Amino acid sequence: MVAVLIIMIALLIVQAALIVHTRNTLVDAAVRGAHHASLVGSSPQAGAERAERLIDERFDGGLNAEATAVQGPDGVISVRVSATLPLVGLFGPDTGMTVQGRAIDEESW
Repeated sequence: MVAVLIIMIALLIVQAALIVHTRNTLVDAAVRGAHHASLVGSSPQAGAERAERLIDERFDGGLNAEATAVQGPDGVISVRVSATLPLVGLFGPDTGMTVQGRAIDEESW
C-alpha cells in the first residue's frame, strides 16, 4: 500500500519537473525567435521559423509546436509558441501550453 503511494508521488514529481523543463525550453525558444526576428533585415516570420526549429531540435518534433510572430505598431516583435505537454505515466495535464517572447525591432529605433 505504501509502495503504491511512493510510486505515485515519484511520478507526480517527475511530471512536474518535465512540465517546468518544457516551459523553460519553450520560453527560451520564443525569446530567441523574437531576437532573431528583431535583427536588421529579418522578418517576424523568420523569427517564428527559428523558434519552431529550436523546439524541434530540442524535443525531436515530439511537442507539435507552432510559433506565430507579429510586429506591433510600437516596433515590438512578439513570438507566441503553442505546444502540447509531454506526459509521464497516466496523470498530467491534457492541455497545451502557450508562451511568449518579445524583442524590439532594430529598424524601429
